[in-house]
Parts: sequence; C-alpha cells; structure tokens
Amino acid sequence: MSDPNLPPPPGTPPPPGGGFPPPPPGGGAPPPPPPPGGFGGPPGGFGGPPGGGGGFGGPPPAQPYGGGDMPQLEVGAAISYGWKKFQEHAKDFIVLVLVVFAVTVVLALLSQFALLPAFTGSDSGFVVSMFGFALVTVIQFVIGFIVQAGVYRAALGVTRGQAPTVSQLTDTTNLGPFVLTVLLVGVGAFVGYLLCFIPGLIWIVLTAYAPIIAIDRGTSPVDSIRQSIDWVTNNLGQVLLILIVAYVVYLAGAIACFVGLLVSIPVALVAITYSYRALNNETVVP
Repeated sequence: MSDPNLPPPPGTPPPPGGGFPPPPPGGGAPPPPPPPGGFGGPPGGFGGPPGGGGGFGGPPPAQPYGGGDMPQLEVGAAISYGWKKFQEHAKDFIVLVLVVFAVTVVLALLSQFALLPAFTGSDSGFVVSMFGFALVTVIQFVIGFIVQAGVYRAALGVTRGQAPTVSQLTDTTNLGPFVLTVLLVGVGAFVGYLLCFIPGLIWIVLTAYAPIIAIDRGTSPVDSIRQSIDWVTNNLGQVLLILIVAYVVYLAGAIACFVGLLVSIPVALVAITYSYRALNNETVVP
C-alpha cells in the first residue's frame, strides 16, 4: 500500500477530479471574492470607505443637480461666479432683462394714460381717472411681483445648470409665499426707515435672503425671514461684504446710462444666489 503523503510515481494516472480538491458541498465553483467597496456594489456600498452610500451595494447618494462644486461664502468667489455665468448665458440674460424693462415701461405708460381723463376738468373725468389709475396700479403691482419672481428663478436656475428663459417670468410656482414675503420685508423696511432710517437698512440686510428662500422652497414668509436672519447673523462679515459688493456692481450698471444694468443685474443677482447656495450647503453647477 503506497503512502498517501508521497507523490505518485511517474506515469500513474491522476485520481478522479484532475488532482484538484473536490468541489464544496452543493456543487459548482467557489464564489469569487467580492469586489472592492462591498458585496456586488460600487465603492461606497456596504464595507466601502467612510462617507460612501449606505446599503448593500447601493449607489452613493445623488448629488443635487447632477453633482457640482460646493460654493464658498466669499465675496470674490460669489462675484466671479456671477460674472462667469453671465458670460455663459449673456444673450439669455440680456433678453430677460430687456423684457423686464419693456414690461416696466409699458406699465408706467398705462398708469400715466389712466390719469388723462382727470385733465378734462369734469367730475366724471376725475372719477374715471381715479378708477383707471387704481386698476392699473393693482395690475402693475401684481405683474411687478411676477416679473421680480421670474428674475429670481432665472438666477436660481443658473446655479442648477439651466439657462435663463422668458418663460420664467410667467411661472407661478411658489409665487404666493414669495409675494407675501416681499410684502412683509417691505413693510418692515418702511417701519425701519421711519425710525431714523438705520433700522430699515439693518432689516434689509437681515432679510436679504428671505425672498430667495420663499421662491426656491415655498416656505412661509415667517420661516423665510427667520432663516435669512439666522444665516446673516451667523455669517455677518461674509454676507455683508457680498451684499455691499453686489450692490456696488448693480449701482455701477445704473450709472452707465442704465445700459450697464443689462450686465450688472444678472451678475449681482447670481452672486447673491451663489452665496445662498453656500449658506444652504448646496452644490452649484461650475
């Protein structure tokens, strides 16, 4: 009887199975080792590196707007981003601002036209004039809010990779919370201006992000204002500098015979929206 621990002599046929160890119970080949990052999943699944996607082989959590860069709450980064996005969408932004200007001019002319019957000298002419002026004022008020909301939507859309469009001026999504928020901010500013002006400026700074929060999230005016105040007070230095520089950019465009507003309005508003994304810990499209 041969020793099983010794190799077989030359020419001896191999044992059944080709000399390989027998298969495990149940048949079939042994399972391959799991790939890096988890059991059949991409890196970041179960057993993946810290911070990866949770779950057994599940994909990592989706990034907002298909991924992007995390913005910095810094004035140079905000203004640079606003200028970069204006250059990328210059034609779209110019068309959008021109439409806003056209709507504003038409509404102003309608309000003047509504006053014409007052110059007839008759009582009926005065009544018709006051009624027409009141009607045009209400229409101007409503359309003005809609147009203003559309400009905010355009700036928010740019950070998501969407080009500005004229259709954003007629979008009514979250319009109610936006209008109420703007009204509440305006009332607070008016009261502050009556109190030696300075309190009104402070209120405007503290509530600078409230309209953007309302139009983006659809939150109530109180919640939007509260969130804006929290952000500004916790990041006063950076936020104040961004708002001041954005206003200077806007003012420079107004000084340049208002033609510069075609550039300064988009640059300033996108810069502020960029800082909004930074405060909200959201990524932006580079």
